[in-house]
Amino acid sequence: MFSLSRAFHHADRPAHSSLPGHPVLRLLVLIVLALAVPVAAMAGGVYVAEQGRPLAQTMGQALADNPHKSDKPFWIVVAGADAGLLTRTRSTQDLRQMLKTAKERGAEVYVCRSDLVRAGIRDEELLDGVVSMYGYGPQDWSGLLPARKDGIALPSDMAQSQRILNTCAVAPATGS
Repeated sequence: MFSLSRAFHHADRPAHSSLPGHPVLRLLVLIVLALAVPVAAMAGGVYVAEQGRPLAQTMGQALADNPHKSDKPFWIVVAGADAGLLTRTRSTQDLRQMLKTAKERGAEVYVCRSDLVRAGIRDEELLDGVVSMYGYGPQDWSGLLPARKDGIALPSDMAQSQRILNTCAVAPATGS
């Protein structure tokens, strides 16, 4: 019978021995090592700044997860009140530097158009490299996905694309 405590403790084995001799334990160690993904392979993903997750925190996480320029893009989507922080008049020097670094590393930075409209912000006021987009909702249904029509690059992974489009979704107007 296999005992995990016996597999790790062998009186006849030198302390510097790399792996216990039991084949099952060796297999488990090899599987864990094979599943350990290098940082470069983890690059990519969708990062959403919205209520409860501030823009600076989201940008910081995106940059930490994507520390180098990669051929694997990543997306930063900004919704809600933080949308206004991506304008020339309200952005800080730190935020502009984070945005520049993110773009250099392959980020696509989107802001929800519906939040810009609510705040009275025009696309021309956005920082360079920030693109406004519609998500799912009344604006999209006739053309299915206008984000694609506008030339916005969405992730090839459907779940990630849906996360972006859901973030910028416009609630249907209710009639009275």
